[in-house]
Amino acid sequence: MKELIPKSNLQRAYLMDFTEVMSIVASFLQKEDLEALKLTKAAKQFNEQFSELEKGLVQTRKTGVTQSIVESDHVRDNLFVGFYSVLKGMTHHPDKSVAQKAEAVMIVVQKYDKNIAYLPQRDETAVLSNLVDDLKSDEYKEQVNTLHLTPWVVAIEEANNEFEKLYTERTEKGAEFVVGLAKEQREKVQDAFTYLCQTINAYALIEGEDNYKALANKINEEVSNVKQLVKTRKTKKENND
Repeated sequence: MKELIPKSNLQRAYLMDFTEVMSIVASFLQKEDLEALKLTKAAKQFNEQFSELEKGLVQTRKTGVTQSIVESDHVRDNLFVGFYSVLKGMTHHPDKSVAQKAEAVMIVVQKYDKNIAYLPQRDETAVLSNLVDDLKSDEYKEQVNTLHLTPWVVAIEEANNEFEKLYTERTEKGAEFVVGLAKEQREKVQDAFTYLCQTINAYALIEGEDNYKALANKINEEVSNVKQLVKTRKTKKENND
């Protein structure tokens, strides 16, 4: 029988990505009846270890890089919102040919969600990167140029790259603190998370999947997202080398 949570190892994820996913998992657990699910022990162990990791990372938030990341995130958010507003206005252009081109571009934008600016930071980075790639592709390049949207696309790409650069810088600065206790504590959180997932799998097998499936699906989605992010960064690095 297939396990409800087949993958739980996030050792290759950036520290900040790992921490964000663990925080999201902790929020999932708060909404569950852990006693009814027989997850009290596993959840308690996970929460305790994650709390210790957060304490160990306090210093990384004092490096001065975090404020730059917040400001950079605002820049790309504002650019996307401006781009979306301009594009939406063009879909009502009195020149039907312009309106049609705008509608064609809007389709690819809405494929990713108009609320991109409200996504978690790591998700927004990936979505904006994919969106820019689509808008620069041969399929949409002509429409984007005709609508004079190229400066917007270029600006969004540059702002997104700048954010990713600062995010990576924070991760590298944070890595200075991931020696000793912090490194050891991350491993403990990973072990506790793995134990939590194994416990969910075990009780789903014994008690039936129904009561565990919703929680497992949410955890799987977060694990899948961060693993995809690791893969995307690796591909980008290989292409740039």
